Amino acid sequence: MWKLVGAVLVAAGSGWLGLSAASGLTSRLRAVQAMIAGLELLERELWEHGTALPELLAALARRCPPPAAGFFQRCAQGCGQLDRVPFGESWRQAVAELELLSPEGQAALLPLGEVLGRYEADSQRQALEHARQALEREELRAQEERRRLGRVYQTLGLSGGAFLVILLL
Repeated sequence: MWKLVGAVLVAAGSGWLGLSAASGLTSRLRAVQAMIAGLELLERELWEHGTALPELLAALARRCPPPAAGFFQRCAQGCGQLDRVPFGESWRQAVAELELLSPEGQAALLPLGEVLGRYEADSQRQALEHARQALEREELRAQEERRRLGRVYQTLGLSGGAFLVILLL
């Protein structure tokens, strides 16, 4: 009886590991999509309404899905500490905390911290456009990875669990 219970638990645990790994790929894709949506809102608000950067970042924190909301919240807090920490440094720290983004996705966001609020509108617009395009390429890679590896992880988890059950019984 205990052998059977142990086998079922091993199978369930292995299956859960596979499904969890596949879920991580989906989370990464959603994080990239949230950042793209946030950058699009940032660009639109800056040029259509001319909103000041601190207020805009706080508004984006309320309007964007996670993890973009947390990112923009940290950047808004960084605007409140400009007397102690330069905005570029606050931006870099917030980008480093975006663990769901790949290093390429993080690298695409880094130059924005040096440009936003400091240079003329055309430079800011170019930097935002460049970052958004890089994140869109990252989104395509994440979609392909999720499609290709998601099923592999699920299958490996389930088949690995079945294999361990056979060995245990």
